Amino acid sequence: MNIGYIGGFWATNIGNSFYNIGMMKLLKSVSDENSVHFIPDPPQVNWAGLTGDYSIISKLNIDLYIISGPILGYELERIYSNIFDQIKQKGGKIAFISAGAVEYSQAEADSVASFLNQYDVPFVFTRDSQTYDLYKDKLNTHVYDGLCTSMFLKDAVIPPDIDDEYVVTNFPYWHEPVLTNLDKKWIVKKSIFLPRQDQILGMPVVRLQSEGIIPNIRFFKTEKFLYTRNNMYYSDLPNGYLSILKSAKIIFSDRVHTCAAGLILGSSCMYIKGQRRSKDGRNNIFLRLGLHDIFERPVALDMSYIESEKKIMKNELADALHAIELQNN
Repeated sequence: MNIGYIGGFWATNIGNSFYNIGMMKLLKSVSDENSVHFIPDPPQVNWAGLTGDYSIISKLNIDLYIISGPILGYELERIYSNIFDQIKQKGGKIAFISAGAVEYSQAEADSVASFLNQYDVPFVFTRDSQTYDLYKDKLNTHVYDGLCTSMFLKDAVIPPDIDDEYVVTNFPYWHEPVLTNLDKKWIVKKSIFLPRQDQILGMPVVRLQSEGIIPNIRFFKTEKFLYTRNNMYYSDLPNGYLSILKSAKIIFSDRVHTCAAGLILGSSCMYIKGQRRSKDGRNNIFLRLGLHDIFERPVALDMSYIESEKKIMKNELADALHAIELQNN
């Protein structure tokens, strides 16, 4: 059975790579490694209604398509309806692993379930328990309360350490707070007029940029704008980020998968709600990981708990894939 995982764009959001890499490792660990293939997302410009691309996804020789991320929302039907129809005509199946809701509302769940129940969806593995609760009784398939596949990142990649002592911050240019530890409590001050911190707890600050740089506009060089902050790191590949996150003493960010990658690589993280996207339900994955205090202070994963949950999820996935193979035979 050929399995195709539809992953996210890395250059526009490096956080996608952290759970994409973990997903590929998970799938290959429970299936024939040579039968698991990475497939890029539909072109993001087409999500705005533009046409003209060569639609490759449904044309591939794939039996089971896997989709992940915060995808169980109203946009799912608009992005994928034509692709799903073509997959259905070819006799293919569509499943979800590490899937999250968007609005986390009953109306959204009703709409998504109505759309998905038209297709052969053998299983849905959620990435947070809130999504699981929304969909467990609405979808005509097996729904499992799973983990974000960023938790399998360390199984796939062992980044080299960095010989330096530093703290990581990862915030947009206009949303970088000032962080102070006062009487063992973290004080977060937010304002576009606050000065940049060069140090936290006496350690230098290394800053990460997660989103892709906007192409240069005449008279406005965005690369120069980006590097006005000291110790900035940006790339369209994940490797450097992983080393930086692994070796950080503490990570402060409003990016879910910056924290998730740092946590599974052994660092302590504090998730700070800043920009709009940091205040929606995507940060529910931390509750599934048992990190209820991550919004108040830096915390670390209970690795024994995570490894136990990963083993259960891996066995669930192996059983689900085996059931599909039996059905096909």
